[in-house]
Amino acid sequence: MKNKILKSALISEKATVKDAMRAIDHSGLRVAYVVDEKKRFAGVVSDSEIRKSILKGQDIKSLVNKILNPNPVILNPKDLSNSQVVRAKIKELLSRMPDSRYILVLDEEGQPERLALCSELMEEQFPKRKKHHADRHVLVVGGAGYLGSILVRKLLADGFRVRVLDLLMFGAGPVEGLIGQKGFELIEGDMRNIPTLVKALEGVDAVINLAAVVGDPACQEKPESAIETNYLANKVLAEACKYHQINRFIYASTCSVYGVMDGDQELKENSPLNPVSLYARSKIQAEEGILSLEDENFSPTILRMSTLYGYSPRMRFDLVVNTMTKTAVTEKKILVFNGGKQWRPLLHVEDAADAYIKCLKAPVDKIKGNVFNVGSSRQNYQIIQIAQKVHSCVPEAQLVVEDSNNDPRNYLVSFSRIEKFLRYKADQDLEKSVLRIKRAIEKNEIKDVNDRKYYNVEYNK
Repeated sequence: MKNKILKSALISEKATVKDAMRAIDHSGLRVAYVVDEKKRFAGVVSDSEIRKSILKGQDIKSLVNKILNPNPVILNPKDLSNSQVVRAKIKELLSRMPDSRYILVLDEEGQPERLALCSELMEEQFPKRKKHHADRHVLVVGGAGYLGSILVRKLLADGFRVRVLDLLMFGAGPVEGLIGQKGFELIEGDMRNIPTLVKALEGVDAVINLAAVVGDPACQEKPESAIETNYLANKVLAEACKYHQINRFIYASTCSVYGVMDGDQELKENSPLNPVSLYARSKIQAEEGILSLEDENFSPTILRMSTLYGYSPRMRFDLVVNTMTKTAVTEKKILVFNGGKQWRPLLHVEDAADAYIKCLKAPVDKIKGNVFNVGSSRQNYQIIQIAQKVHSCVPEAQLVVEDSNNDPRNYLVSFSRIEKFLRYKADQDLEKSVLRIKRAIEKNEIKDVNDRKYYNVEYNK
């Protein structure tokens, strides 16, 4: 396994900067090892140095030897017989790159021979760590939102460094408790502002874009802003990432792109798209624009999210489960429109966050250029079934079914692709989540459930 990783990280001194970045992405080592025409070790180049050089105007088509470090920390054969030298070199390597798991060992001819695990060489000084992401730096655009405020906490708990770029339209409250925490950084700003965007991208290894004018009503309220944010700004962000060789780019799309299904077959990622709203159309345009940028290095991934639900530091009450729970608790009424026969896939916000982390950890070849529906087949529900689940948790509420036809969306979705490719599984329980929201309302954890900050469309007026 280690030899396979080493092989993927080796490049010729005649390789380009772009070639080096591709080797880094595929090996997962954060560095590429450069060899001369006789296969002798010539030096090393890191992803951070590549990105710094690009910011200074370096052409990614130029030869890698222009930014080569010819004196990195490696082990020669004679070093291995001296434990003090080994100890000193590993300490130096870890001081430069704290997340390094391996150190390169050369043979007698100066050729890369193998990768040695630092933990095996120095187990008594450097016990095995549970987390290996401390030097991975992720930018989450829209990281203070409903999903983002959950995802950011999970990333930090998993050992990632996290930078959030957010307009803070709803205030800093959802991430306020993270400010000052090691590994967390908050930039208040708009991704549509180029200087702000460039600042936010500096030094990061991956980008997750959650920012959007979210939902059909909000997009109808401000259509120009929806097109600008959901499509144009997303394309610019993806292009900026490609230019800076930030090649892991994960975009939050929606299962709303399927719109109204024809028949009763589960919709897969290659099923025809049938959007019935500006929100869905803008997401399709963004998907197409982002995927068109894919090349040998740039590896975008599209996650089509099911309808989210559940408790979050930035709570929303304009999502079907959350809305039904709120009205059931506060008004003793659960309203169902269109007869409730239309299908809708559900996904707990915690499970949604896990999908992004799965993509960050997956080998780049597994996610490159891929589109995944995110959810669980067992949580494909008809609206009436959702209402009945909520009613079982709040039995004192009255279930009211109306035949109005104000929302034609109807889609039953397959999630077999993400389950197969990434071994993804949504674990959260719908009823338990309803009870959690019910408790939060009853115990006044959520102040004034009718406050406009809990409704995206109200904030876009």
